[in-house]
Amino acid sequence: MFQKSARIALQTAVVGLLLGCLSLGGQGTVVAQAANNEELPASLPSQQQPGQLRQAQLIQTRDIDVTGDGVLDQVALSGTKLDMNSPYYDQLFIVVTSPGQTQVVIPLQGGYNPNMQFCDFIGEKLPQIYVSAENGGSGGLSTFYLYSLKNNVPTAIPLPAPLRVYATFKNNYVVKMKIEESGKSFNIDIKDRKDDYEQFGVYKDGKVVKPIIVNVDTYSLLKPVDKGGSGKCDLRGVQRITGIANADTLGYATSLWQWKKGRWVLKESAVVKNYHNH
Repeated sequence: MFQKSARIALQTAVVGLLLGCLSLGGQGTVVAQAANNEELPASLPSQQQPGQLRQAQLIQTRDIDVTGDGVLDQVALSGTKLDMNSPYYDQLFIVVTSPGQTQVVIPLQGGYNPNMQFCDFIGEKLPQIYVSAENGGSGGLSTFYLYSLKNNVPTAIPLPAPLRVYATFKNNYVVKMKIEESGKSFNIDIKDRKDDYEQFGVYKDGKVVKPIIVNVDTYSLLKPVDKGGSGKCDLRGVQRITGIANADTLGYATSLWQWKKGRWVLKESAVVKNYHNH
């Protein structure tokens, strides 16, 4: 009975979900703050005229207990578009509908190819809601969100900070990469692009002339990893490292994070020249 009434309530919520309501909230609805203290629009975008309604599209939905009361909740990911012909969602929403409880709406930043997953990251013995959305652009970056809905209270869980990596250019076209958080160093061979680095003035006849500061992107991938199939997840991070240009990918910083005693702990880290997402 609940599943049928919840679906009706969810359809009503998704169809009637307006950006304008975020500034007011609705009776029986809690509008949560965004993860990582990101600022979100509290009113309709300037392109939208007052009184004009913008309908949210349902992207994903799943019946799963995220509040911990032993009863299935209906969790939906929806989004709005300024251009219906574009794959880009200008804003995303998590909508949690629980039997006998206040409906929760969590606004998120927009993006491409949004995806919602469920796993226990923080040891609550129930799944949290994990959402990723691609930012677009040549950097391949994405934005990630993690929320706990225990006791129907939306709580944004902070995500691990990206690794800090420092580079030292060595003779014979080798770059030494050191990860600050672990103290580990890795050598990346760049002989395959020595002509570019000679032309740019970093090397001359294999000797370092003018070293540069490499750029380490934020996460392009922050992927839930459930190694044992236990329903408890770690996070696998991937960051791209670039040299003389954005197209010059020197390698990738990889990390594995595990939640322990209220914080993310770095379990593994490395710098590799090539990374294949499995």
